[in-house]
Amino acid sequence: MSSMGPEPRITVEVLPEVGGGWALLTPETPEPGARHALLDQVVTDTHAVLLFGELQGESRAAPARAVLRAWTSGGGDAVAALDGNFSAIVVDRAERTASVISDLLGRRALRTLHADGALYVSPHDVALVATGACPVEIDHASACSIITADWSIGGRPLLARVEPGDPARWLRLRGGRLERLPAPLGLFERRIDARDAAAVRERIDRIVDTMRENTRFAAAGSDTVRADLTAGIDSRAAFALVASIVPAERIVAKTTGATDSLDVRVARRIAALVGVRHEHRELDLPVHDDFSRHADLIAFHMNGDSSAKRAIDRYPSWDDRPLGFEGGGGEIFRGYYYARPGQYTRVARADADDVTAFFVRKWRRPTALSFRSPDPLAAVRERTRSVVEAMFRRSPDLHDVLDQFYLFERYGRWGAITSRFAWWKTFSPYASPSVVRLAFGLPSPIGTHAGLHDAIVRRFLPSARGILVNDNSLLPLQGPGLTRLLARDLLYVTGELWRAASAWRGRSGKKRRSADAMRADMLAGPLHDHARDVLLSRDSIAVDLLGHEPVARLLDEHRARRQHLETLCNLLGIEHFRRLATSTAAAASSR
Repeated sequence: MSSMGPEPRITVEVLPEVGGGWALLTPETPEPGARHALLDQVVTDTHAVLLFGELQGESRAAPARAVLRAWTSGGGDAVAALDGNFSAIVVDRAERTASVISDLLGRRALRTLHADGALYVSPHDVALVATGACPVEIDHASACSIITADWSIGGRPLLARVEPGDPARWLRLRGGRLERLPAPLGLFERRIDARDAAAVRERIDRIVDTMRENTRFAAAGSDTVRADLTAGIDSRAAFALVASIVPAERIVAKTTGATDSLDVRVARRIAALVGVRHEHRELDLPVHDDFSRHADLIAFHMNGDSSAKRAIDRYPSWDDRPLGFEGGGGEIFRGYYYARPGQYTRVARADADDVTAFFVRKWRRPTALSFRSPDPLAAVRERTRSVVEAMFRRSPDLHDVLDQFYLFERYGRWGAITSRFAWWKTFSPYASPSVVRLAFGLPSPIGTHAGLHDAIVRRFLPSARGILVNDNSLLPLQGPGLTRLLARDLLYVTGELWRAASAWRGRSGKKRRSADAMRADMLAGPLHDHARDVLLSRDSIAVDLLGHEPVARLLDEHRARRQHLETLCNLLGIEHFRRLATSTAAAASSR
């Protein structure tokens, strides 16, 4: 059984000026006085700062002090403008205020509960429940959103009384009153004209330089670094940045998959180009006890807003591992939600209703599932529309709205697990507010004009530029222009047809089955009874939303045809969280 890690310690800071303070439960650090990797604090006669996360660049070594300098020079707006992946609590001891602020992406946004004049703040909803001030009242619309869209739109918590952090605002508690203040996002400012090709190239070069500098600071002090590498485009560009800074003998390229899978074959080939050692591992299928504990861990860190599918893997260990560089967030710069060429004319005049309908159709599951009441699904649609309307207010351009939706929703919320799950020590050069702000100054569509991945690989790993991406695209085809666009689509269609033909002829054998296919087998086999017991319990959210018979039918159909992995695992993630919160509330009430 893997270790849960070193014994924890509790650090308490009392701040009588605001009638409170904070308590930190963290593992013992290896050296006395050393700070925890994701927590930093500074307390002076005039201020106190508690930071969750890290900053980029030179501020990385002392992030809490950097936040304090920003606050004293420019207040909450200056803190929100910092480059990093963080949230911070700033106490002004003279003004007797406490403020809660996050970075632009909000992947480590804190959760708050305002009750009886007090403000409770934590990354974890279960910790708020432990105060005894937060009842376990499940928001059915949030649960419905997780089931149908894979995350809760707008970041709305499963607990109805909890308020999510939002990059577009920061909170200030003054005299028991909670103020919500707008935070300047700094997007779409001083945009470059699409006709100014030289300015576009200069901006892309500046983005690449910023990403490389951030990568250099992140890798500093590490004897060995891990670079996650697949057949995809995002990890390839991230690997090129790492390889341009860290000597080859200090890099280990890692890939998850079968020995002859596409990811492993392409990653091994790219690693060999620069003399980097490559390792791969098969998906580690857990036993029942490991899955249940792993699902609890993820539910705790992600507040139930994450699929339990992620727990069908190796149980995490606290063993010291090298920092991992990965390509998360790369889709920010390549138009994840953009329409296909034939749809451009139709969608160019789209409004908030059209875009909302587009996302609901894309999720597919709303029409495939039958909820006992139409109200939760209607609330999800309304929340989506509200989010989209706010994005249209920042920019009336359709592609800007789609880029924002990926940035703040798909990546900032669904993709937040790499930032919130303490066992995953990773760094993505794409996940930088400074880089995002630079990119959002490019002409629309940003994903078409950026050509960022090709620019990185062309400069730092040109020998990998001609290797097909996922067997269906080429890096040199990134960028604007009708010729490139048509070539990209032709290559994509050709690649997909070849893949389908190969599968039909039996060339995609059992060894090349995807990780999700193996997870589906686990859920249909060894984990089926656990899933059935959890989801069909009398007080489960699944039964409450869908009904006993529909949930039983989903389980049976998956056991027969392996077709409901996502739905069932989303339901399991919600239910593991509900059980954690309920048991915590019971313990709090007995004190």
